[in-house]
Amino acid sequence: YPTWPTEWLLHTVMLMYHDYLYTGDTELLETYYEAVKHKTLIALAREDGLISTQTGKVTEELLRKAGFKNPPKEGLRDIVDWPAGKKEVDWKEGPDKGERDGYEMVAVNTVVNCFFYENMVIMGKFARLLGKPVDADYFDYMAAKVKHSINTKLFDEERGIYIDGEGSTHGALHANMMPLAFDLVPSEHIDSVVAFVKSRGMACSVYGAQYLLEGLYKAGEGQYALDLMRATHDRSWWNMINVGSTITLEAWDMKYKPNADWNHAWGAAPANIIARCMWGIQPAKPGFDTVRIQPQLGDLKESSIVMPTIKGPIRCAYREQGRLLQKYTIHLPANMVGHLILPASGDRMITLNDQIVDSGFESIRLQPGENRIDCKINTF
Repeated sequence: YPTWPTEWLLHTVMLMYHDYLYTGDTELLETYYEAVKHKTLIALAREDGLISTQTGKVTEELLRKAGFKNPPKEGLRDIVDWPAGKKEVDWKEGPDKGERDGYEMVAVNTVVNCFFYENMVIMGKFARLLGKPVDADYFDYMAAKVKHSINTKLFDEERGIYIDGEGSTHGALHANMMPLAFDLVPSEHIDSVVAFVKSRGMACSVYGAQYLLEGLYKAGEGQYALDLMRATHDRSWWNMINVGSTITLEAWDMKYKPNADWNHAWGAAPANIIARCMWGIQPAKPGFDTVRIQPQLGDLKESSIVMPTIKGPIRCAYREQGRLLQKYTIHLPANMVGHLILPASGDRMITLNDQIVDSGFESIRLQPGENRIDCKINTF
C-alpha cells in the first residue's frame, strides 16, 4: 500500500533486505522479487543512472506496477525530510524552518538518488541469491553507474561536500549524511563530508536522524553520534521526555509540527542505533549464523545490552576499569559464532578467556557461550 513520497517507495526493498538479513528467510524475496523491481523506480533512470520524478516518466502505468491501486493524480513527490515547514531557511533561524536544512528541491535530487543507489545494490544481492546472474550483473552495473554519477555530478570538489541536486549550489545536511549512510563517499572525501555534517548539528527531523546516526557510525564518529543521542536541547530525544511524551513523537517538539502525533515509530532511531551501531551488533551472515560486533562506545564507562535474534539473545557488557583496562563480556547463543572488531593497536594486551591473543588483530573470534575479553592498555 504505497503512498506519495518517492523515498517511502524506495524503502520497500531495504525493508525486505533487512528481513532477510535478520531471519535468513528468502520467502519474501522469492514471492515478491518481480514486484519489487518496479518499486525501485528503475524505469525513471536516465542514461547516467540518475532518476527524477519530474521528467514526465511517472505514468499511471508505472504507478500501478509500483503497487498503487488508485494512483495519485499528482504522482510521486520527493520528501527529503518532514515536516517541510513554512519556509526553507537555515535550521538555526527558528521553528518554522522545517526539517530540511534549507534543502533545494531540484528535479534530480541527491537524497532520492542515494536511496536509488542502495536499491540497486540490494537488488543485485537479491538476484544473485535467487540464481538470476543476468539480473545481478545488470543491477550491479546500475549501482556502479549511479555511484559514479553522484560522485561526479552531485559533488562540489571545491568545498568537498555534496550539493542538493543537479544544478543546485546549496549543500544541506541531508545531501551529505545520506551518502555517508549508504557508503557512497570515496575515502579521500570522508573527512570533508564528515566535517560538514558535524557543522550542522541535528538539522534534520526525527526520521532523518536515523540516517544521520548511521552515517556517523560508519565514518567512525561514534562519540559525536553518542553526543547527539544524549543531547538535552529541544532537538533531542530527551526533549520528547521533557515535553511529557511516553513514546517517541513525530517531531522533536510540538513547535516544530503543531499537529504532530505522540506515537510515531519513526522517532525511535536510538532503539536500533544503540544495538546496530553503538554496540555494532549486526548479522555477518543472514539469519545470525555468524554475528559481527564492532562497538563504538565513545566515552561510556560501562554499558550492557541484550540483543534478541532468531538464534537466541546476544548478551554483551562493557566496563572500563580505570584508564588502562577495558573489559568486555559477550555471551553468544549455542548455535552462533562471532567476531569482535576492535581498532588495531600494538600498545595493548588482549586476553580472550584468559588466553593472550595478538594485540594487532582487529578481529577476535568468539565462540558460543561466554567470552571474556580484557584489553589492557600499555603505558610504555
